[in-house]
Amino acid sequence: MKELMKNLKKYPLIIYFGILLYAIAIMDLFSPVEERSELENRELATFPKFSFQQLFDNEYTPKIEDFTEDHFIKRDSWISLKSISESLLGKKENNGVVYGEDGYMFTKFVSTDYSQMEKNVDYINKFIERHSDRNVTVILAPTAPGVMSDKVLEGSPVIDTEYILGYAQENITVGHLLDVQDTLKSHSDEYIYYRTDHHWTTLGAWYAYAEYMEHTGRSNYKAMNEYQVTDVENFLGTHYSKAKNYNVQPDVLSYIESDAQIDIGGTVNNIYEKEKLEVRDKYAMFLRGNPGMATIKGSGTGKVMIIKDSYANCFVPFMTENYEQIDVYDMRYITMGLDRLIEAADYDEILFLYNCETFLSDKDLMKINMFN
Repeated sequence: MKELMKNLKKYPLIIYFGILLYAIAIMDLFSPVEERSELENRELATFPKFSFQQLFDNEYTPKIEDFTEDHFIKRDSWISLKSISESLLGKKENNGVVYGEDGYMFTKFVSTDYSQMEKNVDYINKFIERHSDRNVTVILAPTAPGVMSDKVLEGSPVIDTEYILGYAQENITVGHLLDVQDTLKSHSDEYIYYRTDHHWTTLGAWYAYAEYMEHTGRSNYKAMNEYQVTDVENFLGTHYSKAKNYNVQPDVLSYIESDAQIDIGGTVNNIYEKEKLEVRDKYAMFLRGNPGMATIKGSGTGKVMIIKDSYANCFVPFMTENYEQIDVYDMRYITMGLDRLIEAADYDEILFLYNCETFLSDKDLMKINMFN
């Protein structure tokens, strides 16, 4: 032991490093366990309940590793340090997010399998054929790379919205696809997509809404400057949650003031959950998140069913002045036949509203033709 200590004294850095590791381990052991990471906008792993079965099936150890990684002391600081170091090395992407011009971030696409998209087109065509007596419209909203191409760095691996929309145009039953890409492109110099998030802004959604109103013959809609708009500073979206770049430029989230009410499972509230504006995931205030089924009462006429992803959440508030009833359905949570709901409600219109990225890989659209 004396000989060991004598040798260690020759290398004091080893002693200091060992002390540091022990100190970090002890602090980590007694650090508080958080349930959610605001920086990453997700729930953190919980400590797994032990069972011999999971241990023998090699399921318990990975869960322990997930818990340890999620609750490492000062985890958010280490994540930020990683982002800084990678930026200094000149990296143009991080954790599935590609950096663009002027602080814009985009979803990274390396290789693309279009087979699920082709299936989704077939599902929608079968639905249209079955409901040929109703006004069915499909909007596939392009994400930012398909509209704001000047913000995409040359050679960046981003989604090919031109191919997706081209395939949809050729293969979705004629007259049912409403292409809003050209309209959005004509306003690409405006703030129509968030820099740190994958959604379009409320202004971007309004341009698509106006196209839909014209498409359905409802020309009595408001211009954007006729609404009372509220701006909320320091919005950091889904792309920032993944990339966590240290030099981020926060977004401004805007919404139109509305007294419309939304019924989710029998509980009626304002269409906006404004408490969400106090947390980082501010976009969740629209439609109070992503309800599986919800009914919004409007001040207009007619009924519309919307089968949608989260792009519709800031789109729907505009519709409350045009329709008497707006029913929204998120197919991730639907386990019943839509045909019965359509017949019971006798909808005047049915709208599919998905963004191209979701439509490319969504596996729940098959349910629009199930359980009937």
